Amino acid sequence: MTPKSLSDIKHLILLFILFMFTSYLAESQILKGKITSESGDPIQYATVYIQELKQGTTANTKGDYEIKLPAGKYLVTYQSLGFSPVFLNIILTDQTILKDAILPVQLYEIPEVRISATGEDPAIIIMRKAIGLAPYYLNNVSYYKANVYLKGNLLFNRIPRLLQKSMKFETSNESGSTISTTNIKEGDSFFMESFNEIEFTAPDKYFQKVISINSTFPDQGNDISPMDFIQASFYQPVLADLAISPLSPQAFSHYHFKYMGASLQGNNVINKIEVIPKRKSQQLFEGTIYIIEDLWCLHSVDLTNDNIAGKIRIQQLYIPVQDEIWMPVSHKFEFNIGIIGLKADAEYGSSVKYLDVKPNLALKKPESITTNYFGRPVSDWSRQDTIVTRNQQEIEKILEKDKLSNRDMVKLSRLMDKESVKTVPDSTRKNLKIIDKTTQIVEKDANKKDSAYWAEIRPIPLSDIEMKSVTIFDSLQKVSSLQKLQSDTIPQGEKQKKNKFLNSLKNLSSGHTWSDTTGNSFTFGGFLNLDKFSFNTVDGFIIGTDFRFSKTWKNRNSFSIYPEVRWAFSREKLMWRINGNFGFDRMKNRQVFFRTGITSKDISSGGSINTLLNTVSSLFLRDNYLKLYETRYFTLGYRSEIVNGLNLEISTGFEDRRVLDNTTDYSVIKSSKIYSDNIPDNDYLAAGADPHYSLRDQRHANFVTNVTYTPRQKYSIYNGNKARRGSDWPTFNIIWKHVINEAYETTDRYKHFDMMLFQVYKQHTIGAFSEFRYMIRTGGYLGSRDFTFYDFFHFNPQPLFLLLDDYQDAFMMPAYYSLSTPEFFGEAHIKYTTPYLLLKLLPVLSKTLMRENLSLAWLGSRNHSHYTEIGYSISEFLLFGEIGVYAGFEDLKYKSVGAKIILRFN
Repeated sequence: MTPKSLSDIKHLILLFILFMFTSYLAESQILKGKITSESGDPIQYATVYIQELKQGTTANTKGDYEIKLPAGKYLVTYQSLGFSPVFLNIILTDQTILKDAILPVQLYEIPEVRISATGEDPAIIIMRKAIGLAPYYLNNVSYYKANVYLKGNLLFNRIPRLLQKSMKFETSNESGSTISTTNIKEGDSFFMESFNEIEFTAPDKYFQKVISINSTFPDQGNDISPMDFIQASFYQPVLADLAISPLSPQAFSHYHFKYMGASLQGNNVINKIEVIPKRKSQQLFEGTIYIIEDLWCLHSVDLTNDNIAGKIRIQQLYIPVQDEIWMPVSHKFEFNIGIIGLKADAEYGSSVKYLDVKPNLALKKPESITTNYFGRPVSDWSRQDTIVTRNQQEIEKILEKDKLSNRDMVKLSRLMDKESVKTVPDSTRKNLKIIDKTTQIVEKDANKKDSAYWAEIRPIPLSDIEMKSVTIFDSLQKVSSLQKLQSDTIPQGEKQKKNKFLNSLKNLSSGHTWSDTTGNSFTFGGFLNLDKFSFNTVDGFIIGTDFRFSKTWKNRNSFSIYPEVRWAFSREKLMWRINGNFGFDRMKNRQVFFRTGITSKDISSGGSINTLLNTVSSLFLRDNYLKLYETRYFTLGYRSEIVNGLNLEISTGFEDRRVLDNTTDYSVIKSSKIYSDNIPDNDYLAAGADPHYSLRDQRHANFVTNVTYTPRQKYSIYNGNKARRGSDWPTFNIIWKHVINEAYETTDRYKHFDMMLFQVYKQHTIGAFSEFRYMIRTGGYLGSRDFTFYDFFHFNPQPLFLLLDDYQDAFMMPAYYSLSTPEFFGEAHIKYTTPYLLLKLLPVLSKTLMRENLSLAWLGSRNHSHYTEIGYSISEFLLFGEIGVYAGFEDLKYKSVGAKIILRFN
């Protein structure tokens, strides 16, 4: 061997030793210990944070923590709500370090400078600035990437007997096949943990990658996660569509704030503020928030929401992850579930490690935000060589004030909101296309990680109950797999035959849908289709069924046909109708459609009694409100989007109208009361009225053009299909109909006339859980006046005490058909909905999810009294009902008053 080769070998050996030594130094070291109070009690879910790595962890219910770190020197912060933080300098080498931390109770004192001569609580002054700056802190990050470890458990404390048999969970094998079904019992617990990578891009784009997941939850419950809460922010006016944030611009309308004192932490003064709801409500929080002096941002929150399902307690702790960017590094959620006798407790905890955080450089930081938590110089990333705008000058002027008024607060919030909106690129703000901004992917084999993997990456140690849940679940899986293997050896022929017969019987009775992978689908409505069962005095009892066949091609074109057949027993008449359409060019939603059939039809086209209500009122009260005629019709039409927001529909149709009479006098409750004739209650049909308007057999043809326009219509695209997603503008609608009717006793066989209708409508969301809705409509006739009641403008009176639909354009007091008119008319409907107005201020009702409504409806027409109706109602009554009282006026003179119960199933 030559000297050169020996030298090369020595170099290789040295390189190998150096590599092994370097790799050894780079391995993660373990820092672990216990976090307790001064009295020795463990502090549950206390936070351990390493500023240098922007990494942290959370202790478990015993106060135990464990975190793996590269070797080095770190400043470790131990903290928890209600305790003073402890800062320890720790050097990690090649050995596990045990480091316990004792946190003293945080004392909050009220300094003399906070005592106001006017008696105003100092919390009011602090909250005004915090609320005013909330839009800034909501938008001061343009991007972040973080690893989030999420851990939760669920314990069933009580299960009502009624639910015990139905509460089951399925255990599946790796292929997804069910291998066992087990009843959930009182005392059962479930556990879930996952390791996720979260990416956020302003203003609202989230990407979540589930790297690994370990769960003993039932297969149906693995999607239970508080991720919506983690992604939400208390700087938003409403948190996760759950409740109004204490930092909402409307917060002073819903909360009292009480100053509980201040404490020095690092270089910052932390203000403790009690959040007190002005009334008990499921849409409000109560608890404590902590605001940092001079920064006026959140330090931590400890808030509880008491709702219909139980109590939700949310705890968050914020840390300056980069300069003055304070972000939550730990979340804790406690759920005390109590609904319909079921009682359970659930807990979720999370640990966040920020890998990358980028500030929103386009959003100027107010000059007053300058202090630093750790006492290091702040790199003022927001200070830019740009012209200071007028809005920014106004912001600084307001923040210079020692005390802000409510008016200052609202103005500051509005100005910060404007500045935040300006940071969003014009291309994003003006783009009407809505993209699904939350993406979740699950890595392959994410649920197949072994215990060694979890022991390595788990930042929060498992509690005893969680360890027990994992152990029991593993043993159940082994037993279930063995039972499945044994059951596979048992012949299944007889059982399969029985199940096949029962399934066929079920499909024939209640209906079923069959489909294949080539785009074919067939639906049978079933012979026991309750939707097709009804009774009226013209047809008698009616039963029927429907079918649907559809075909979708690879280019997304589709064809559908919907036949329906019904039998009218009293008239002994087969009624049928067929609807069909061919859809193409899905980006324009183009469609050719046809409708044809022979059936009985409501004389009013504007709204009438629900068929179920008419069935019940006829059979049990002998009140036959529904008035019908027979129609033999054919309609052919085409609809398409012309440009975004502008839609056109044209159609032509022929109809043979035939007058029908009552054919049955049957009712369940026998009475001397006589059914009314099959003639609507309307002045134009009364004795002595113009005979041209009377109901008669008539042939009718029409040509209809319907144009709908919504400015700046937002939309989304899914699988090549374009769907409308609302607009900040109202929708405008114009309908022109040219009609040819068979004439009444004239030398001209047919008469022509035109109908014009214009309407505008919009539903606005204003504030938290509040809405404002309006619809304005007007129309009239041009040309010949020779038309029948069928062609009148029909409206939507709903006089019954009980309604089964949520009508947006109803008049609650007039009789059915009584408002229909052949004259030029104007119509308006306005409705305002808010969580708190009158009755919801009462303690008994304030805790419910109900909302209050004020409504106004008006109808005016030539040669007819102007009708006005005002109403007050409570919606979400018993979750899906509405109860209210309405008063009607004719020419502003009182006419009637009545109460309503509306069950909203649609």
